[in-house]
Amino acid sequence: MIDGFSAGRFNGMRAHRLLPLLATVLIFGCNAPSEDKKDPSGSGKTSESGSKGKLTKLGIEDVKVGTGDAVKAGDSCSVRYTGTLLDGTEFDSNMKGDKPVFTFVAGPTGSVIKGWQDGVIGMKVGGERKLSVPSAMAYGEGAQGKIPANSDLYFTIKLESVMRAGEERTVKVKDIKVGSGGEVKAGSIVEVKFVGTLATDKTEIDRGKFTFTVGKNEVIPGIDQGVIGMKVGGERQLTIPPMAGFGPLGKEPVVPANTNVIYVVSILGVK
Repeated sequence: MIDGFSAGRFNGMRAHRLLPLLATVLIFGCNAPSEDKKDPSGSGKTSESGSKGKLTKLGIEDVKVGTGDAVKAGDSCSVRYTGTLLDGTEFDSNMKGDKPVFTFVAGPTGSVIKGWQDGVIGMKVGGERKLSVPSAMAYGEGAQGKIPANSDLYFTIKLESVMRAGEERTVKVKDIKVGSGGEVKAGSIVEVKFVGTLATDKTEIDRGKFTFTVGKNEVIPGIDQGVIGMKVGGERQLTIPPMAGFGPLGKEPVVPANTNVIYVVSILGVK
C-alpha cells in the first residue's frame, strides 16, 4: 500500500526527471520515407507481401476490440507490447507486469516508428492489436540493436490508457452519492475516507482516512481538484491522470509509470 495523500512523498516524486522512454528500439533510427498505407478500416486484413516475401504495406489485425473512444492523432497512449522478427525472435517486450508501460503520442510526431504512429489510430482502451510493419515504416536500411537492417517487424500491442491532448491534468468526476452536509471549498479542512486503485486492472494501491487542507498541496493534485463541491456524507469517484496523480515516474512498485489511478473518496467532515 502507499499513502497517496502524503504530500511529502508526492512532492519528492515530482522533483525527479522524466523517465526515459522504455523502448528506445521504437524511437526513429532512420528517416526512410514510405508510401505504404495501412488499411484505414482496421478490419483485421493482413499486409500484402512483395515477390521476395517482404511486407509492402502496414498490416493491422484487431485481436480484441476495446471500449471507449478511439485513439486519434495527438492522443497520448500507454501500451504494453511485444516485438518480434519474421522468424519469431523477440527483440523487445514490456508485457510482464514488472516493466513499466510505454507511453507515446499517436500520429505524425516523429517520436516512434511510422508503423506505430499509424498503427494505433482507431484502437480503444482494453483492445489488443497486431501490427505487421514493413521495414520502410520501421528502421529501413539501418540496423537497430537486435534488429537487422531491412527487417519487417511484428508487434502485439495492448492499449491500457489514452489521454486526449489538452486533458493531461483533467480529473474525471463521478458522484456515487451526493452528501447533504457542509460543502468542500478551497481552503476547507476535510476529513476523508478513501480507496485507491489502478485504472487498468483495479489493483488496490491505497486505503485509509486522512485530514488535509484543500488547495495547500498536501495531497496529490487530482484529490485537491476532485473533492471541490462535495458535501459531508458524499462519495465520489475520481479518475486521475498521471500528471494530476503520481506523475510520469509513478510510485514503484505499486503504481507503474504514466498510469491513471482511481480514488473513491467519502467526505467525513468539513471545517
